[in-house]
Amino acid sequence: MIIREFSEGDVDEITSLMKQLCLVKGKDFNEERWRKSLTERMFSDSQSKVIVAFDEKSNPSVLGIAQCSVKSSGNGFKFGYVSNIIVLEDKRRTGIGELIMRNIIDYFKSNHIQSIRLALIPNLDKTATILFTKLGFQDILHIYELKI
Repeated sequence: MIIREFSEGDVDEITSLMKQLCLVKGKDFNEERWRKSLTERMFSDSQSKVIVAFDEKSNPSVLGIAQCSVKSSGNGFKFGYVSNIIVLEDKRRTGIGELIMRNIIDYFKSNHIQSIRLALIPNLDKTATILFTKLGFQDILHIYELKI
């Protein structure tokens, strides 16, 4: 398994995975906005990374992705934030998500970040909850939403 930061050649496959994630979450997907954001992040945001996973034995294609970034709270506290983690549906429960997350945790540790946060829709994928709990994440906040 190869885990690395994404490159410009990965954009189409990453976009396809993001479409899948939005579909699962029931969210609209604006492909043009996504591609622009990804390109901007790649060239200008040193506080943000997109991590991709590949199987080096098969046709090199993206098996999973996650975005991570360093955020600051109002009082100057810095924390790591993970978003948009997704693994190809037929490759889930094979350890790819865990490898991606361990890579991200190591990245934050090496940058002296002492806390990592992520938002999770708890009833969407129970295996994601199991993974994050296994890695030591704790449920500390519930967010309520009213769609109008």
